[in-house]
Amino acid sequence: MTARKLSISVTPEVEETIKAVAAEEGKTVSAWLAEAAVEKAHLAALHAAGRAAEAARELVYESEHGALPEESRQRAREFLMEAGLLDHETWPTVG
Repeated sequence: MTARKLSISVTPEVEETIKAVAAEEGKTVSAWLAEAAVEKAHLAALHAAGRAAEAARELVYESEHGALPEESRQRAREFLMEAGLLDHETWPTVG
């Protein structure tokens, strides 16, 4: 595997945290950061897949039963936001 060098900027507090956690796990800072980046990318992909699946379920429901009532949409929106699975920017617009 060919490794590529990246340069990042962090605050001194973040630098110390990264170094401490990497050392606790017996990893180099580079290895720890690479692993963290892969985990973050994986979570982002899961998030996107979850949003796509939810949109598909909504389309199927609406094709069979008509539009979801706004009250149901709002409850779902609040639940997903409280669970950390949705922010204000990712909620699809209606119409």
